[in-house]
Amino acid sequence: MPSILNDQLRTKAKGLRLMENKKKKFLLKRNIYLAWEMPDSEAFKTLSAKAIQALLRFLQKRTWSGKKSKRIFHNSGLAFTYTEAAELGISTSQFHTIIKKLFEVGFIEIEHQGGGLAKDYSRYALSERWRDYGTPKFKKLEKKKTLWPGNDVHSRKMKKLEKVTENRSCQLRELVTIEGIDEIQGIGNP
Repeated sequence: MPSILNDQLRTKAKGLRLMENKKKKFLLKRNIYLAWEMPDSEAFKTLSAKAIQALLRFLQKRTWSGKKSKRIFHNSGLAFTYTEAAELGISTSQFHTIIKKLFEVGFIEIEHQGGGLAKDYSRYALSERWRDYGTPKFKKLEKKKTLWPGNDVHSRKMKKLEKVTENRSCQLRELVTIEGIDEIQGIGNP
């Protein structure tokens, strides 16, 4: 009996170590600096708790050069993947909604739209458009729905149909001609 318990404890400890290592993969040991106006802005007030968490992560990801008062922040080329979001406790559908919201209120810009199937990730840049949110100067933008050329449903159907037609070496059905159709009652002119 004690050996079974020891095996279970070892397995559980091994699982916990794996989880700790996995969480360390996305661990950033960097301070977050944000403008003092940001938490009181109208744009910030529209964000959910998870959206604020994602925004803080974006702010944590940026790099800078210079010393304390002369810091220059580099706000572009920021990658934030769905895998990383999942590690932070943000589901895939939530993350999509959060990115859309952060873009619409002006906290981020989308530099490059990635595609999951091609293992290409999106890259973002922090924006200052949020400062004008709720004023007439604000430029309202919506996140574009992008598809690579030929990846929409209609194009895929047409490609399949072309392949089937190319591979066909003979007619699938015999042609049938109906003679004397005028003699059949109910068809034709009275």
